[in-house]
Amino acid sequence: MTTLDSLTGTSLVEAHLDANPETRHFLHATLLGKLNSGDDLVDKHLAPMIDSVYRKIRDLVDPGTLTQAQARTYIAELAVFARYNAQFLRLAADTVAGFSPELAHELRRNYLEEGGERGKVPAHYILYTNALLKDLGLLVNGHVPAAETATLILLHQVMVNSHMPSVIAGGYYATEGVAIAETEILRDITDRYGQLTSQMSGKDLPSLDYYYRLHLDDDHEAAQIGGLSVEAAHIEGLAQFIRNSDLYGFDLPQAVEGFLQIFGGMTHWWTQLAYRARNVS
Repeated sequence: MTTLDSLTGTSLVEAHLDANPETRHFLHATLLGKLNSGDDLVDKHLAPMIDSVYRKIRDLVDPGTLTQAQARTYIAELAVFARYNAQFLRLAADTVAGFSPELAHELRRNYLEEGGERGKVPAHYILYTNALLKDLGLLVNGHVPAAETATLILLHQVMVNSHMPSVIAGGYYATEGVAIAETEILRDITDRYGQLTSQMSGKDLPSLDYYYRLHLDDDHEAAQIGGLSVEAAHIEGLAQFIRNSDLYGFDLPQAVEGFLQIFGGMTHWWTQLAYRARNVS
């Protein structure tokens, strides 16, 4: 089991690459232009790395052991990215539109889902923050982020304004690729807070339960692509640009660069939040 003490001196990404030298070799070779299989990159290396690293993040957070104050710390910080996610998607779509109308379309589809398409589900940030108020009595609107959260926001701000569309494609595959794992961890954290404060969790927190099912259930009303949940559809929608980089004109080394920038940033964010939570009384 990964612990903060065992992680001292390295990062979750570096630890994964040390334990999986074949992935390190593949990433190195792709960055150097020696390998160009997008399918292998996604299926054999990036997706398994996301799964493995986020299992370790779950170990670090250990939601079932959190105190009320620790859970509240995570909830407040995790709400900050949701606050800006829709506008990042819109900016990224505008940035790549001239180079890749297909990627711009996918990003705008995600933007409309996150930002609230008129006549459909409201903006996800509004749903989430209202659910925290209704079910847990928690106000996170206007929360001033901790340094590690501000760093993550900065990394995304820089990425969506990149002059390299391939970096944006790789960065957004990382952003969406981790979304299911992050949502599942967040659900466990809010369940923990509910158990500690009102002895309620899961379906006993109806507004939060709706929010999580919206993202994770394949048959939810918000799902727009048959057989895939909202988050799963986002992941596959962005993976196609890495899988078919030649068709869409994306540079695979730059896509790997974008992925590593954002995946490294997000895993660093979780690690630093875990250190912060450990020191919360």
